[in-house]
Amino acid sequence: MKKLAVIALLLLALSLWADADTDLTPLLGTWANPENNTTRKIPKIVYKVDGIGEEYALTSATKPSYVFTYTVEEAWQDPEDAHWYKIVATKIETLETLFWYLLIRISPDGTSYEEDCIRSNLREFATELNPKSYHYKILYRE
Repeated sequence: MKKLAVIALLLLALSLWADADTDLTPLLGTWANPENNTTRKIPKIVYKVDGIGEEYALTSATKPSYVFTYTVEEAWQDPEDAHWYKIVATKIETLETLFWYLLIRISPDGTSYEEDCIRSNLREFATELNPKSYHYKILYRE
């Protein structure tokens, strides 16, 4: 398990070096939605500058339920100035390695975070955000 975590961190460091010009500022920080506390959707996510992310089971939780590494595969801004990211998230504190292929949109004013993915075992990104998708979520800057 420790070897896997070390390998994931090394891959993360290499990808961060390769993507050094990608502006992660709009993504970084804490995102939460208290309405998700009573649903299956993650109510709180934290993205850190070192490529580590945390998911919390409740917005009031002080310890993460999952820790993951993330790498940015693609980043762009649309004509409305929203920031978009295609991110591969790798959960590193589980019995098995889990990969998630996330499509993320940060609103132009930087206050909302939308995320969608399709089944992670397909190893591909969603092509659009679909609010009716099982994995779609919206969170707000905390």
